[in-house]
Amino acid sequence: MGTTVSVIIPYLEENDIIRKTLASICDAHHFDVTEIEVLVVDSTNGGSSRRVIDGLSICKIISSHNIKTVPQAYMLGLEQAKGSFITFMHCGDTVSNDYFATCTQALQINPIVPFVVAKSFCINPTFPKKKENKLNIERFDKNSIIDIRIRPELIQLSVTEALFRAEIFSQFTFNCELKYESEQGFMLQLLKAKPQYATVADPEYNYFMPKEDDFLYYLPANYKDWYTKSFKEFILPLMDNTCDSKGTVPNFVQFYIIFAIQARFLSNLNNRNKKNMDHQELSEFFDVVSEALKRIDDIYILNKNKYKQLSYSDEAAKMLMQVKYDLSKALPLSYVQAKEDAYLNYEDVFITKMSSQRAAMHVIDFFDGKLSIDGSFREVFDTDFFDLFAVLNGKTYPLKNNDRYSLTKYFGISAYKKFTFHLDFELDETKSAQTIAFFARIGQTIVPLKLSFIHHWSKFCITPKNSYWRFNRYIAHLENDSEIVIEQATAKKTFISEMKFLPQVLRHSRRGFITRIMYWLTRPYFKNKKIWLMYDKMYKGGDSCEYLYRYTKDFNDGVTRYYIIDGNTYDYRHMKKDGLHPVKNRSWKHRLAFLNADIVLITNSNVFPFNGYNMDKSRFIRGLCNFPSMCLQHGLSVQKCAMAQQRIVDNTRMYFLGSHHEVTNLSNHAYNYKNMNILKLTGIGRYDGLVNKDQKQILLSPTWRMYNAMPVTTSEGEQRTYNPEFKHSTYYKIYNDLINNQKLIETAKRNGYKIKYLLHPILSSQVTDFVPDPYVEVIPSVGTLSYEDILTKSSLMVTDYSGVQFDFAYMKKPLVYFHPSQLPAHYEDGCFFYETMGFGEICTEGEQLVDLLCDYMENGCVMKPQYVERVDEFYEHSDHNNCERIYKEIMNYQQIVDRDKLKS
Repeated sequence: MGTTVSVIIPYLEENDIIRKTLASICDAHHFDVTEIEVLVVDSTNGGSSRRVIDGLSICKIISSHNIKTVPQAYMLGLEQAKGSFITFMHCGDTVSNDYFATCTQALQINPIVPFVVAKSFCINPTFPKKKENKLNIERFDKNSIIDIRIRPELIQLSVTEALFRAEIFSQFTFNCELKYESEQGFMLQLLKAKPQYATVADPEYNYFMPKEDDFLYYLPANYKDWYTKSFKEFILPLMDNTCDSKGTVPNFVQFYIIFAIQARFLSNLNNRNKKNMDHQELSEFFDVVSEALKRIDDIYILNKNKYKQLSYSDEAAKMLMQVKYDLSKALPLSYVQAKEDAYLNYEDVFITKMSSQRAAMHVIDFFDGKLSIDGSFREVFDTDFFDLFAVLNGKTYPLKNNDRYSLTKYFGISAYKKFTFHLDFELDETKSAQTIAFFARIGQTIVPLKLSFIHHWSKFCITPKNSYWRFNRYIAHLENDSEIVIEQATAKKTFISEMKFLPQVLRHSRRGFITRIMYWLTRPYFKNKKIWLMYDKMYKGGDSCEYLYRYTKDFNDGVTRYYIIDGNTYDYRHMKKDGLHPVKNRSWKHRLAFLNADIVLITNSNVFPFNGYNMDKSRFIRGLCNFPSMCLQHGLSVQKCAMAQQRIVDNTRMYFLGSHHEVTNLSNHAYNYKNMNILKLTGIGRYDGLVNKDQKQILLSPTWRMYNAMPVTTSEGEQRTYNPEFKHSTYYKIYNDLINNQKLIETAKRNGYKIKYLLHPILSSQVTDFVPDPYVEVIPSVGTLSYEDILTKSSLMVTDYSGVQFDFAYMKKPLVYFHPSQLPAHYEDGCFFYETMGFGEICTEGEQLVDLLCDYMENGCVMKPQYVERVDEFYEHSDHNNCERIYKEIMNYQQIVDRDKLKS
């Protein structure tokens, strides 16, 4: 038999994951593997693929040290490919065993199409499960022929997961000059000439490296040349090369460009901002985006057809229209008022209608005898155009914008925000049923609004159906997704509600179903307990919650305290050795204590993710959770941090502070704490352990940068995974150079000082990247490390913006700030200004820092008088009684909880 299929695999760096790729090819069913040739294009030194392939007969190795890029490898492979059909794979990619048989058959029975495509999934180990590509949508329900002239959104952008007829490569070629878009360029040119292709429903292609649809992990998003340069060298020329004589760009190319713009904006949404462009470079990027958008029909930008492959919001669509038309003010929209609805249009393009907008519930709670709701409403319609109100028991409650932080940012620039509100309701105990509903009034038209439940704390969910919430003497459920119906609770009503909800949960999550069963089986044990759930980071103790846990360990106050930490950590073993009883993270005891808690005490934001519940998983247990959180703080709240620290993020009912400056900062309207009796000047719990034990060591302790750490994929409570790109960052170079500075090291030796570089917990997985001078110790802040130990024994600290600076200053030991000029600032001034309030000098260059540190070491590392004065002014307390004050405040709050939960 001859060769039917040629598989071209670039092997540009040494790896073993190609073994999985080859194994999946050899596992082909209903297809003679001897008819497959695998062309491995190897550009590594010494041709290391030979060792990995281990003489596999279907493989042919093409060695060339001149190959530097993937498209170059493709072209070299094509020169030697003998198959009638050709496909491309990357190391680590795999195919299902029916891939080759089904795809070749599809091409044989559909002679008009140039290629066939299988559905694709990302299988990178970063993800807990394989992740479906967004471009799979509506393409693989059945075997079909797709015509992109009719369905322009059903484009194919990758040459992997596709099997091609060999002859097309004599007509079309890869542009090897394109760094990132050679495959997209090839596919789009091919689709322009041959607009039909086949899809097969059953086979799967699994790819290792995330693609353009993955806004968290697509690697090119980290590099600035994926932005302006890609537009200038690929996207703008693509429009010129594919347009007709009138300059009109084909619809499928227009769709691709919107998809490409979406990828860049959503990769830099809010805290995803890569910060890889300065102000001027960002301005240039917006200019080329505007130039591209000017040739895109408004119906694609506004997503008139609501293509599911486009996941940006209506507000983002309006923003892109402003970019297109260089508008500095709001887009000129038209509003059409009807008898029962209102419509929003831009010229002749319909955008949305009021009845499709939802009142979003963030936090629903029962506190001190009142029902409270924190919510928001998206500002797709101009808020000057309508009024919002809620109705309970015939009483109207106007919604007022409390201007809580709700900004959406792209590339660090504020784009739009939401209308935010807070309501308190007095329930009528005499009524058997009470209903809360939300409405919009536009002129004389009143539009009932459906509800959405977009936060862990919102108690309900739309899916699964039949969710409910049991609290105080009441039970609440949803009616038609638009009303919250509250009734007097009985055991019978609770049982019936659970029996309606449980089967729906089982359809979506076996784990959620079992969790609810376990909750009800153990409820008699937990019901009358007063439970405080406490944790710092699940993989690390030693913060304020552990201090409070140790402080209260022998108290006979009727409270059951559960301190949660990973069972395989040093801190867990150390606490057990001390006679304490920490609870293992993710154990059933932890899960059930969480659901039954009265109060959750935290040092880091995001309660539900820390306890193993992302937004999807929390749907199954939200109505069981009747607790607030209280923040004991990891770092002091003196900077702008409303995105993470505003009240509704964790339904925060108490916030324990160390400085009156924090009160000033958090009283800003963006945080929504003002006049709620939440901010408490008790001091910081872990400061009770800060007693100076100077042992002549210099501590380098910079904070992390979000764009240098891998995003969270499972739980906030888990240590971040290793980021292979970190060692190429400017951040890494700066600090690796510092820990190898010979002047610094020689001065330390001469004066008897040790040098220790403490990595932030989130960057601790990068410890092996650093190559220090043997005199310097690089320490991950996980494992056996004790913060108290390293802080109290150090003589001087160097940091940039890390919160541990406040721990160090509490002991009145010298600090030096290193704010490298090459790095963007990690800090937004709130109420703490480093130039006038900082506890030490500020250095912006490495040599300047080294000179200052040497001077300090030569003079005994003593805090200078002006900085001692700043310390005295900053802190509310200077003693070691912080846990005592915190404990008293929580116990006072517990009395309110007891009343609300009908506990004796």
